Formats: sequence, structure tokens, C-alpha cells
Amino acid sequence: MTLHLAQQGATLRLREGRLVLEEGGLVLADFPARKVRRVAVWGNVRLSTPALVFLLRQGVPILFLSLEGFLHGVAGAFPEPDPTHLRAQFAASPLPLARAFVTGKLRSARALLKRYGLEEADRLAAVSEDVAEAASKEALLGAEGQATRVYFAGLERLLGAYGLRGRTRRPPQDPVNAALSYGYAVLLARVQLAVRLAGLHPEVGYLHAEGRRSPALALDLMEEFRVPVVDHVVLRAFRQGLLTPAHGEAREGGVYLNSEGRRVLLGLLEERFLEEAIHPLGFRKSYAELIEVQASRLKGAILGRGTYTPFYLRS
Repeated sequence: MTLHLAQQGATLRLREGRLVLEEGGLVLADFPARKVRRVAVWGNVRLSTPALVFLLRQGVPILFLSLEGFLHGVAGAFPEPDPTHLRAQFAASPLPLARAFVTGKLRSARALLKRYGLEEADRLAAVSEDVAEAASKEALLGAEGQATRVYFAGLERLLGAYGLRGRTRRPPQDPVNAALSYGYAVLLARVQLAVRLAGLHPEVGYLHAEGRRSPALALDLMEEFRVPVVDHVVLRAFRQGLLTPAHGEAREGGVYLNSEGRRVLLGLLEERFLEEAIHPLGFRKSYAELIEVQASRLKGAILGRGTYTPFYLRS
């Protein structure tokens, strides 16, 4: 299970084989320690030293995030990347892999819009040809930017009634963007973990710009799962009334999910991670497993063991 700790001021302790969440001497919740597979710490939540040591010794990764949805980092007893693999990461040709990440994202985006009969789906198909023909990373990024604008124009037709007016971030300016940003933070944490477990360096990427403490490779791989996981969940949540504009709150120059909105979205995302999907190569796995599979297959492609096939939703 994934343990999301969001009760501000609470402390997670280890007690007689169970992880106990306490605040002010009161027990808020407790869990069988050995069933916890990952822990997400949101905002001001503390871990006692015994709890932290137990989790690290059990190989349980700990994800540290802000309440606004910024991933601070991932703690865990991860092995350092093999030097041979690290050299291969630096030596790999960026354009083919970058094109694969963008292609996967756009195919999923087109499939999602096509399900709702939107004309933007056909416009995305035309832009995708520019992605396939891009002869440089700059041309690829230009085509991706154009495709993103088309895609969000389609999403605005579906979610405009809930406040969506294009993609805004840092800070998000409406409840839908707040939910998207929060969901992407959860997804990024999962992908960064998968990249580390695959033995790759998360900061050596091919599509996103590399920078100090920027998980470029995790951001690259995350592109394939933005639409199938986060966008799908947010779209469904608002249209089914599970999330509403009332779940957003204005502060610090932007709009962010309130505590109830975060709780609802986290639950929906965890359900989505457990749902199964069919990979373009024909096998079926849960989204949580597919993220790890793609990280492993990406490693194989970097090491010259085959061509990388991105994941995407079928039309």
C-alpha cells in the first residue's frame, strides 16, 4: 500500500510492528508496517527516527512533497547507477528517445479527445506528423508546444464550466489546473522512483532541459502517463462531481486544492494506478506496473538492447 501522510503537525512512529500516525498524543491511524510499500509525506508531517530507519531498511521509498504539489525529493536506500549504465545514458542519442516520449503523450491526448468526439483530436493528428518529421530537438519542442495548445483547447471545451482557461502553473490559476498540477506531482514521484529502481540517473534526460536537482529523465518518462493517469482522473472527477470548483482555494497568487480536494484526488489517483491497461506491444499490466516496465525498457534501449516503444492509450 501507499501511505499518504497529510495531517499537518502529525508524527509517524513505529510501534510493535505497526506504523502509527499521532498528533498531540492522539492516534489518528495505524497500519501494518510490513504492508507499506511507499510513503508520501505532504507538508509538515514528521517521521520518528525508528520509523524512518525501519522504512529505509525495508527498502520503502519516502516521497517528500509540498501541500501545493511540489516534489522536494525521494529518500530511499537506492543503489548508485552502474558506471557503465551512466556512461550509456550520457552517450545515447537524444532525439529518438525525446520523439518517443512526445509521440506517446500525443497519441494518448488524441485518444482521449477522440472519445468525446472533439475536432481537436483531428488537429492533433496533423500536428503529430510534425513530431514524426522533426529533424532536431528544437523542431520537436516547437511541434510539442503547438500540440499542447491544441490539446488544452479541447480540454477547455470539456472543463471550461469548472474554470479551466488553458494550462496555467506555478501557480495554477483555477481549480482544474490546481488538480492537474497536484496530480502531476504525485505521478512525478512515482516515475522518479521507477527510474531510480531501474538503475538510471533521474537527472540525465533527453527531452527536458537538464539542471541542478531537476529530474529530467523522470520528467521525460512522465510525459507518457500524464494523459492516461492524471488528465483522465481529473477530467472524470470534475465531470462526475467528485471534484468541484469549491475544492479550490485562492492563496499566494494562485488557486490550490484544499484538504478535502487533495484527499479526493489522491484516492482517485491510487485507484487509477491499480487499473490495468494494454501496452502497445500487447501485454496488460496496471498503470503502476507499466511505469516500472517503461523505466526498465528505457534502460534497455539506452544500453542498445532494442528500440524503445512508448506507452499510449489506444484510440
